[in-house]
Amino acid sequence: MSPFETLYLTYFKRVYAYLLSRVHNQAVAEDLAAAAWQKAYTHFGTFDGQKGSFVQWIFTIARNETNMYWRLYWVKHVFSLGETQNEVAAHEPTPAQTLEEQQFRTDLLTALKDLSSKERDLVALKFYSGLNNRQIAALVRLSESNVGTILHRALQKMRGKMEK
Repeated sequence: MSPFETLYLTYFKRVYAYLLSRVHNQAVAEDLAAAAWQKAYTHFGTFDGQKGSFVQWIFTIARNETNMYWRLYWVKHVFSLGETQNEVAAHEPTPAQTLEEQQFRTDLLTALKDLSSKERDLVALKFYSGLNNRQIAALVRLSESNVGTILHRALQKMRGKMEK
């Protein structure tokens, strides 16, 4: 097995989870994951471990793919991300979901919607992708303490919204 295959098998699920948390659509997340991994494979020879870890590199690529998707989406559909998140909250739940899970999901999406795009991005990187604050800081070019502060405040906002 090649080094790239090992990295792919190790990190694919985390990258996909991050993308899915950002676009709320399995098919789009799959397409974005394919595009991100294709770019990583194509440019794997240029990856420099001295500049950062592979995790930071692949999540930077995935994040850029997501940002490009939303830019194009905005141009094509001319409406905000907030409306897209409301559409996600309005979907019918699967039969296996309980009423309590449905309410929690709705509350969580509402709380996420009320965050700024920067806060949503950091929350997604932290909790959907499993990155630590140091990795996130390197990815978004903020200090580690700033990332921690923004995440703490975002979680406080979300907790406040969900307790109401």
